[in-house]
Amino acid sequence: MAKQKQTNKTNNIPGRPPVVTTPPPQSRPKTTSESKGVTDRTLIIILIAIAFIVNIRTTSYSYTYDDTVFTTEQSYIGLKGLGAIPGLFTHAKNYNYDKSNTGSYRPLLPITFAIEHEVFGFKPAVSHFINLILFSLMILVLFKLLRRMFADQSMYIPFFILLLFELHPVHTEVVANVKSRDELLTFMFTAMSMLQSFKYIDNNKAKHLLLSGVYFLIALLAKESPVPFVVLVPLTLYFFTNGSLKNILISAVPYIISTAIFVGLGLAFLDKAPKAAGAVAITENALVDASTMERLGTAFFIQLKYIGLLLFPHPLSFDYSFNQIPLIGVFNIKAIISLVVLLALLAYAFMGLKKKSVYSYGILYYFIVMSITSNIFIVIGTTMGERLLFISSLGFCIVVVFLLAKLFKNDTATLTYSNASKFSYVIIGICVLYAGKTMARNEDWKNNFELFQSGVEVVPNSWRAQYCLGAEYKIKVLAETNPVEKNRLIKEAIKYFNNSLAIYPNKADTHGDLGAIYLTAQQNDSAILHLKRAVDLNPKLSSAAANLGTVYLTLQNYGAAAIYYRQTIEVDPNNVTAVFNKAVCDVQFKRYDSAVYNFKRAMEIQPQYNNYKAVEYTAIVFKMMGRIDSAAKYMAIAKRTNPAFSM
Repeated sequence: MAKQKQTNKTNNIPGRPPVVTTPPPQSRPKTTSESKGVTDRTLIIILIAIAFIVNIRTTSYSYTYDDTVFTTEQSYIGLKGLGAIPGLFTHAKNYNYDKSNTGSYRPLLPITFAIEHEVFGFKPAVSHFINLILFSLMILVLFKLLRRMFADQSMYIPFFILLLFELHPVHTEVVANVKSRDELLTFMFTAMSMLQSFKYIDNNKAKHLLLSGVYFLIALLAKESPVPFVVLVPLTLYFFTNGSLKNILISAVPYIISTAIFVGLGLAFLDKAPKAAGAVAITENALVDASTMERLGTAFFIQLKYIGLLLFPHPLSFDYSFNQIPLIGVFNIKAIISLVVLLALLAYAFMGLKKKSVYSYGILYYFIVMSITSNIFIVIGTTMGERLLFISSLGFCIVVVFLLAKLFKNDTATLTYSNASKFSYVIIGICVLYAGKTMARNEDWKNNFELFQSGVEVVPNSWRAQYCLGAEYKIKVLAETNPVEKNRLIKEAIKYFNNSLAIYPNKADTHGDLGAIYLTAQQNDSAILHLKRAVDLNPKLSSAAANLGTVYLTLQNYGAAAIYYRQTIEVDPNNVTAVFNKAVCDVQFKRYDSAVYNFKRAMEIQPQYNNYKAVEYTAIVFKMMGRIDSAAKYMAIAKRTNPAFSM
């Protein structure tokens, strides 16, 4: 006699989600909440409304940090709009900013800005609002995904998971920093891809395999961070479906193919840079020059810091670069404690793998997603960054919700707001605290000055935090007309630039900017000291060479000035200040032909430069050369803009 098919029983243990069987989730019976009018749509609307309420103030903020790299400083987008898209698709993400084609291949990000520019122009309010829309759409897709994953659980389970997720303060940067649109896009399309994989397991239709691959490729084109989902998707299907091993493995094939296509596109379109040119700078990631033992020890400690920020998200910073997190070896007590905690979590996760424990899934999800940015397996472009927690933190939120449900002995399959009041109050209390911290942290992203000032307070040992605040004071110096206030701002700029150099003394940009401030303050000896150091460290730093030329021009050392203006022009032929002042130096040495050539070049680059002085000086030089007709010609041109001009 054949065995009678057993009825699938709902597993009400929070630590062990039920295995989904037929019928698919679309045909599941309505829960008590749904029968009373609370539906998925209601919960989605609440989630999106809260996301807008907490983050709406960002629409009044400026572009901050590296936002301008993808907006106002993208000349290619500015010139061509939608016509820029083919070029953006075939180059590195920063190509139209620094003309380097050896960076990351993330064409979807600049393409969205090209479309935005075509329709709206570059307006910070529009850019921030688009980020909010994308954040909301991502929450919508994630809710549908979690509903499918936890199909036999109450709809409040996905709701509370996403409420924690969207309000977690470590996500402030992703929403408030326009450039972090890549994180929103990549997670949204990854979730869409996973939904298609579930549909394939449910109905075995090939079109869902195709769509999962297409969506995943789009996610990769936004950012390469979803690569671990090649492993995570089949693991997720194992945990939350009764699909056969064969179908689960088949579901992974589109992800493998999409990843291969993505890698192939990068190899085809990006230039192969020499190792020295393509290496990550130590100022970006302190681990690049560390020994293996130091790299691993520090990376383990950073992973513990990440977990600490998830548990207690304070204080937060836009930056954690050199030397905020000093190197430690694997035998350092901090590294040992970190490794023990990490291994304990992983051991617990693997112990629950066979039972399909939801805690195991949340932990494995977190570590698998973080693997690509952990600096343990590969060294990435940054030591640490809160944005790197964005996708992985969903695993943390899953674990927290189920842990609280277990703590208060609530049935996760029938949980509602009314029958789990203690559980609901605790989660809502956490979310209120999260919301308050997020709104307060959003204020730091109002403009660069606020952001960098908060950075200096939180990460005082970061060279970048100190440098960026100094650079903001430098901007204020150039705009200030009140002598007393200008002197105060100069002192502040000098202080923070010196702080930055104390942390990392060999940064050419910092020496260059400090030298420029000393030039403005007419402290010529200090200006020469730092500008020369900048040029020695980076001979291609044209701004430093130009300023060094100007210091020597001020001191009437025309020979030295000409040398540095020439160096500037070699790197930046269209630097009108260097070209004009080089001509001035040529006049001093009676190199009249060269002077005329450079004055004419200045006219070509910027006709109105220095109130059309290039035209006037050209007339004067021609008179000095005895070429009266040419002098008269340029004198006539000069008089059109300055009738009082005479030789």
